[in-house]
Amino acid sequence: MGTAWAITRRAFRCWPPLSWLCAALWSLPLPASAQAWQNESQDAQWVGAFLDQPITAKTSLWFDGSWRRTDFGARPQQLLLRPGVQYTLAPGVRVAAGYAYIGTAPYGALPSANPLREQRSWQQLTLSHKGGPVAFSHRYRLEQRWIRPLVPSAPSANARMLGPTAYQNRFRYLGRAQMELPRLSWRSRPLLALAWDELLMPLGGSTQLFTIGQNRAMVGVGVPVSAKQRLEVGYMNLYNAFPARRANEINHTLWLSWHYTGVAPTK
Repeated sequence: MGTAWAITRRAFRCWPPLSWLCAALWSLPLPASAQAWQNESQDAQWVGAFLDQPITAKTSLWFDGSWRRTDFGARPQQLLLRPGVQYTLAPGVRVAAGYAYIGTAPYGALPSANPLREQRSWQQLTLSHKGGPVAFSHRYRLEQRWIRPLVPSAPSANARMLGPTAYQNRFRYLGRAQMELPRLSWRSRPLLALAWDELLMPLGGSTQLFTIGQNRAMVGVGVPVSAKQRLEVGYMNLYNAFPARRANEINHTLWLSWHYTGVAPTK
């Protein structure tokens, strides 16, 4: 249990999460026997694309992809491809499910022993509402993860093969707030001020409890390119925990993303 509390406390020191769950975890005591962890900071750049294309009045196709690199783009970190299908249950209430492929390279000050290849299924619930000029959204996602290392294979040390599969479950919560900035505009469309925080929490394992695997906190600006498209740029603080190595990783990340939202077909 001491490991879980240590991870939680260090996550808050790096960037205080916004969700009520983190606030509850913050109140838990840190045992005096906890040992100091190794902390490493590094720079990164994430470039993403997010597409939401309705195919009926309530159903839409979803895709998001992310190209992630460290040292502000100089070194590879991760490639993510995530297609899915969304369905609107009621105004402001959507469910979705899909697949994801993730390729991760050894990177940074705490590299993995081998490159990793992951396949994933996911399901999520998204709730959205407004409070005055501020639009809020809450995303709850479950993931089933199959992770395999690329290990060296004989006779060539440069050749690699997929190693054994490790299975994991994970729960994610993302809270987001945004509002228009009427005095700042692009092509007569107001810019957006936005902020979001996402917790990534492994399920099960040796403790059979929630633990903090990652926390991602972002603040930035949204630029409406057209009625269907916008760009988002900002700073993301990514905290990543490595309990087995008693180490924390802090990624100071430049976030750049393109968002496309289509229009539902008319009858």
